[in-house]
Amino acid sequence: MNRPILSSLSLAAFLACLSLPAAQAQVTSNLDDLPQGKSAPAAKKPAPAPHTAHTSAAHSDTKPAPQKATATSTSAPAATPVKSAPTHETVPGVPPAPPPPVVLPPPFVPVQLHPPVPPADVTAVADAASHTEPLPDGGMRVLFASGSEALNADSLKTLQAYGTELSHHPEERVVLIAHATLPGDDVSMPRRIALARALAVRSIFIHAGVATTRLYPRALGRPDAGDSAPADRLDVVIETNPVDPPSPSANGLPK
Repeated sequence: MNRPILSSLSLAAFLACLSLPAAQAQVTSNLDDLPQGKSAPAAKKPAPAPHTAHTSAAHSDTKPAPQKATATSTSAPAATPVKSAPTHETVPGVPPAPPPPVVLPPPFVPVQLHPPVPPADVTAVADAASHTEPLPDGGMRVLFASGSEALNADSLKTLQAYGTELSHHPEERVVLIAHATLPGDDVSMPRRIALARALAVRSIFIHAGVATTRLYPRALGRPDAGDSAPADRLDVVIETNPVDPPSPSANGLPK
């Protein structure tokens, strides 16, 4: 007697479930039980989030929550714009005149000026084997003993008189070309002796009134192989200062 009642109750419950709408059914899904697709090795599997669809009369469908992209996802880098070379549409013009010269301002503190220190006096050596002889074009040659720059009294007096004559011709410049030689192959010591000879004659001319800006000493040292002149000598060569070129206004041209 009881079995028909139970079977009828089970059938009634089954029919009642079928008559209920789909939105009123409570469905629970487990994402771990679903088949998973293969992913890249570097991609990290996101943590499963439980999704439970609650029974509601207003919503009839359940939508899964969108999954966020992981931090390991790669994206294509943005293309860097390439700068093109600047182009000149017009050729820059040539300025009509050069820029003015730079004028340096005077120092902001007073600068004390001192007169040049005169060279030391040259004294005569009694036993010095030196003598002088004239050269063409108004020059003079001074001969020295080997390895010495000493001058005797006659050579010193002749050079002093010659320097006094040069002081009256400021338009001329004086070149002192000195040579010297020593036994052996040393090239340094002959040049030092030649420099001492040139400085001695220069000192005599300065004390005679010749300006220092007119004297050009040149210590050449050992003479060349084809030089037939005496090796231990100093030649006083007279040159005329170069004439300044005429200004454009002198020729009727604009400056």
